Amino acid sequence: MKDFNDEDFIRYSDKKVKEETHNLAFYLATRISFYIILLFFAIFFCWYTVFVSTHSFYAVSGPSMMSTLNGDITDEMLHTEDVSDVSYDAVYVDRFTSPKIFDIIVVSRPGTTSIVKRLMATAGDYVTIAKTSDADGGEHFVFYRIPNGSDLTTFTDEDAEVDELSGANGYSIYSAEDWNAERSTYSINVDGFSDFSYEDNFFYTFLADFFIGQESGNGDYEYEFEYHVSSQGLVYVRVPEGQFFYMGDNRGHSTDARENGFMNVDNIVGRAEFIVYDYNFGNRLWEVIKFYFREIEKFFAR
Repeated sequence: MKDFNDEDFIRYSDKKVKEETHNLAFYLATRISFYIILLFFAIFFCWYTVFVSTHSFYAVSGPSMMSTLNGDITDEMLHTEDVSDVSYDAVYVDRFTSPKIFDIIVVSRPGTTSIVKRLMATAGDYVTIAKTSDADGGEHFVFYRIPNGSDLTTFTDEDAEVDELSGANGYSIYSAEDWNAERSTYSINVDGFSDFSYEDNFFYTFLADFFIGQESGNGDYEYEFEYHVSSQGLVYVRVPEGQFFYMGDNRGHSTDARENGFMNVDNIVGRAEFIVYDYNFGNRLWEVIKFYFREIEKFFAR
């Protein structure tokens, strides 16, 4: 039997202590990492549960929101194929946050599928669509909006004109030329004022009764909507209480309020919180994760 002196015992003990310390450190690091990951996924799962209870996923069909959405639909497809059901992109909609002007929204239509459009005006706003000349001598359609509460005696047509070509409002229409090519005008003027060419769909849906009343000369003529005539003679229609006006960003290829009329605010499902381009499962999950981290960043930045 071999004898161990004190020096051997101490040397053996030091080595053993180092090994045990290393093993313990590895064990603690592994455990701590595991619990951190587990906590992260628990928080993410709770957040995702809340997310899916407050958000809805909607695929975007057709060309009406080009090029903001479904920008992969080409000009050739647009003019040679039926792309009404083609879908490349999608949106996650926040169902509990009230949308603001120019937000992308999902609109429910009883008896048919929901549609994705842009909120253009709400109750109390005055709106119209007419052609105007540009700097090069050409003409293009312009959307005019007088916000609710504005002083109608001082708010000019120039103030009401919404810049939809430069993206200054956070969006831009697909093609002013396409809008001109696809939609015709109805030209008429209010006595004593300038002549305006209104987009025909907007005219027949909203303005026709006003001009019929003007032409009849009957002071008792009852209009369907409330109107405002600017100092230059441009006729606006007021959005009634509890209703809103909406359009697609691809004005030449969008069926919206210009044909369907105002819609009740109860038909707004919600505002688009974020867009999922090319919405396969991986992209959907990745966009949700990115949204999650953006929300964390905003929370800690407060």
